[in-house]
Amino acid sequence: MSPISKSDKQIWENYVANFNSFNINFVNNKKNLVNIKKKNFSATRLKVFKKDKNNNPEGVIDLHGYRLRTAKVVLHNYIVNAYEKNIRNILIITGKGQNNRGALRKEVPIWLNDKVYMNLLINYETAPSKLGGTGALLVRIKNKYKSQLI
Repeated sequence: MSPISKSDKQIWENYVANFNSFNINFVNNKKNLVNIKKKNFSATRLKVFKKDKNNNPEGVIDLHGYRLRTAKVVLHNYIVNAYEKNIRNILIITGKGQNNRGALRKEVPIWLNDKVYMNLLINYETAPSKLGGTGALLVRIKNKYKSQLI
């Protein structure tokens, strides 16, 4: 293992110290939605995502470049924040990985089936090809206000 420079060490320590205050910004303006322009879902996806007028996800998280442990924490925080802000449709970009064998591509669906998300999610499915295909997932989050009534 090679030693790192003092400046790199300071940058890393600053990053780790501020990791807990990591804030996720959601897309408020659908025109700025990660270069997604007039993308339509197929007929089966319209039933699941019918609340959105333009049939676009309200939030996008890109997990490219994350290690599994970090990606799991970031994804968990993102989903919890989306639930708290009553954001109903999100797009999770995992990427396909090398030779379609990406670790995130395989692990994220397993994480979404965990007990932790049972009270937060309605369902998820592979995104249509215009939104990332097999390298992305569309997730439907429960309505915060309806969930509290039950």
